[in-house]
Amino acid sequence: MYDAAVLATVILMTVSAVDYVRHAWIRETKPVLATWILATVMTGLSFWMYWESPRRSWTANIAVTSGLASILIILFGVIATNVRDGALHVAFDRVQRWCLAFGCLVVVFWWFTDAPLAAYVLVQIIGIIAYAATAQRLWSAERSTEPLFLWITVFLATLCAIYPAWVRHDPFSWIYLARAVPSTILIIWLIARIKRRMQRPAL
Repeated sequence: MYDAAVLATVILMTVSAVDYVRHAWIRETKPVLATWILATVMTGLSFWMYWESPRRSWTANIAVTSGLASILIILFGVIATNVRDGALHVAFDRVQRWCLAFGCLVVVFWWFTDAPLAAYVLVQIIGIIAYAATAQRLWSAERSTEPLFLWITVFLATLCAIYPAWVRHDPFSWIYLARAVPSTILIIWLIARIKRRMQRPAL
């Protein structure tokens, strides 16, 4: 059961990333490069801090390890798409710049305290701030080409990752999942809300 949950998480994360890149490559979506750079930094910091802890494991916190791999797939796919289209540029908004700055401060805090768990929690809080900003934009958006498949698949992957976290009693995994699962549910609901609005006939 443990191995099956780990494998399911990896497969779902990979499939979601490849499908997202496919949508971007055929121009069905227009992903924002800055968003995926920020996601890579935050997930990369989470993985780094987890791997420096004495509880590190390739499988116990599979949501982070497979999540980083899937985000890297998306990042490189988005970069390749933008290079092909001659549209490679990065523009961070104010919230994203603050998140990156706070991420740097957390690394400094970690360096001085040598407390990976505390630093890890702070990174997840930064992740919540970034998701809140995204949720605010989606709440008022009239249209969205963001594929629901990505977020539903990521949600299923994080659900699968709960079992390894429970078996190994991994606090890092529980903290990550406590942030990732509700955030993903919120994004799914907001995107579905926009798509329902887009399908309504104009009066």
